[in-house]
Amino acid sequence: MIMGFRKPDLDSARQIIQRCLGEIRSPYNDGWTGSACKHDLYVLKSWLDAEYQRLPYFTGEDEWEKQRVMDLLKQPER
Repeated sequence: MIMGFRKPDLDSARQIIQRCLGEIRSPYNDGWTGSACKHDLYVLKSWLDAEYQRLPYFTGEDEWEKQRVMDLLKQPER
């Protein structure tokens, strides 16, 4: 028996979200399907944003933000 903390694996959540993104982008779906999937993602994002704001601050988080900004600046314009 393994004791101690085990960090939750978010791979299954990512896979589900990727499938939802695939449905939204699929040219074979009608607008109703894509719209419903996108709304689900919006609700999830809103919930996650609200919950994230309630979390405690951890040392080093500023570096995460700086890296995110750098990654965004490196992306080509759309």
